[in-house]
Amino acid sequence: CPPEMDRTNYKEKIEMFENMEKVMMAGLGAISMTKEKAEKMFDEYVKRGEAARESKEGFVSELMEYAEKNRRQLEEIIGRQLKKSMETMDIPTKSDLDRLEKKVDRLLKQQEGK
Repeated sequence: CPPEMDRTNYKEKIEMFENMEKVMMAGLGAISMTKEKAEKMFDEYVKRGEAARESKEGFVSELMEYAEKNRRQLEEIIGRQLKKSMETMDIPTKSDLDRLEKKVDRLLKQQEGK
């Protein structure tokens, strides 16, 4: 826990990120579609008389494209939400840490030169 951050507040923030990760993984799992799952789904439609066997390839490819499009959209939404959450919670980003690391390195070099 960084010294300037309240320990309780820090734990709450960590828990929030862990919960966000669980939600993200559940969402990705819900829209993940393999070719095998799509084919099995189509076979069930054929058994129930809701689809003609010869349209299987088109059905599977359309379903795969739809799942991929939704997966990309979900990733974009989650990415924006994570960025927004990090900004509102005052958690340093990687670029913030990189900038500070460079500054520390520069100051250490200056100190060595004295």
